[in-house]
Amino acid sequence: MSSPKGFKVIGALVLTVFLWGTAAFALPYKEEEETDVATNIVYTVTIVIGIFLALGLVAIARQTSEVKSRLSDIGRSSNPTVDPEIMRELQGLGGSSKHQKEAVVVISNLVREKINQHVDVVKRELSDKYTKIVEEKTQESLLVQQKFEKTLSEKKQTEAVVRSVAEGVVVVNDKGEVLLMNPAAERLLDIKKENKIGKPLLEDVREGQLFSLASDSGEGGERDIELTSREDETKKILRSSSAVIEDENGKTVGMVTVLSDITKQKELDQLKSDFVAGVSHELRNPIGAIQQSISVILDKTAGPLTEHQERFLTNAQRNLKRLSALIDDLLNVAKLEAHKVELRREPSSIAKIISEVMETLETWAKNKDIKLIKNIPDTLPEMPLDPNRIIQVLVNLISNAIKFTSAGGSITVEARVDKEAGFMAVSVADTGIGMTQEDLKKIFNKFQQVGLQGKKKAADINGTGLGLVIVKEIVRLHGGEISVESEPDKGTKFTFTLLLGNKA
Repeated sequence: MSSPKGFKVIGALVLTVFLWGTAAFALPYKEEEETDVATNIVYTVTIVIGIFLALGLVAIARQTSEVKSRLSDIGRSSNPTVDPEIMRELQGLGGSSKHQKEAVVVISNLVREKINQHVDVVKRELSDKYTKIVEEKTQESLLVQQKFEKTLSEKKQTEAVVRSVAEGVVVVNDKGEVLLMNPAAERLLDIKKENKIGKPLLEDVREGQLFSLASDSGEGGERDIELTSREDETKKILRSSSAVIEDENGKTVGMVTVLSDITKQKELDQLKSDFVAGVSHELRNPIGAIQQSISVILDKTAGPLTEHQERFLTNAQRNLKRLSALIDDLLNVAKLEAHKVELRREPSSIAKIISEVMETLETWAKNKDIKLIKNIPDTLPEMPLDPNRIIQVLVNLISNAIKFTSAGGSITVEARVDKEAGFMAVSVADTGIGMTQEDLKKIFNKFQQVGLQGKKKAADINGTGLGLVIVKEIVRLHGGEISVESEPDKGTKFTFTLLLGNKA
């Protein structure tokens, strides 16, 4: 046992033996048989004391050995985490008690100093970090401020432009609350901006003046609005052109509407329609008389005719029929625009109507070598409609298809029911000359004949340019809509819808 622990154990055992021997000689010698109880007690106590002392010394030696062993391990570590100065003081803890106390004080001071140094380093790092963050945020704030000022400037410029526009401009959000209204809109709508900003546009509007600046579908569009003045009860007509405003996700967030006063334009249109209707009506009687006279002459009841006379009269009769058709179309348009046409609805079979019209026009189509195709299901229901007016629509559409389709072509008439949407769709598609996109924009305008540019006009391609105007109005009266698809040299397809119920 060469370790300090071994020496202390040996010393404890020697001390025990020494105490035991001392106690033995200190007692008076007696014969074994005369030994009394006191002698045994002294021996026992002496031995116990020696054992306890030995155990205490062994424990102290073990603790001292473990401390020095751990200090030695720390000193031998390849990556010591303890400061060298503290390490030196720790290694000196194995000395005297006084030296240990001094070492503890020194270590405490060193630890406090090292902690303060570390805290200073961390504080400097944090300070630098947050200073950098503050600088970055300050820069971002400046950029935001610049963008805000730019946006504000652009907003002011836009508002200045909107204020100077002659047409009325109204911007509403998705709740119908007014966000912007220019002076022209205030004048046209007879309301004050101050009373409407942030409020629904239709709030406090008198009965009879209710209107919407957009279609019921919320998709914007163009429509005419009739308003009555609050002051003198005069009426004005505004044309509303609306466009939906969407965010980056495609969600509707508002609507912008441009208002134009078309009262005078409507008045002029009405005067023109009244004049045309009056003139047309006055022309019908003399034209009818002329037609009857020519018919009598051609029948040769008034006397014989030469070949040349008969040819001239036949040509005159043909042109009179054309003029009579023009007058009829003018009268129809005038009545439709004046809303003087009343539909005579009755339960009718659209399949039967289509068949009758196609039979009527079949001879004309065969003469031009054009095939008529009917694609009508047997399950089409009867509908409340004006059969004579629907016949007029189909005759116009199929006649136009025959006019603009060359020999060898085909015309297909189809019908289908969409019960969920509540309407029936009827289409007339041909393989004719087709139309350009420019033609499609004016196809439903009065006195417009399209599809002839760059084409040789055939003898039977003529008309008044009013047929499609009449078709559109009749479909509208039935509560439906008409649309057209076409491409040059690929044909044209007209589709109109009719409501299945009685609503119109």
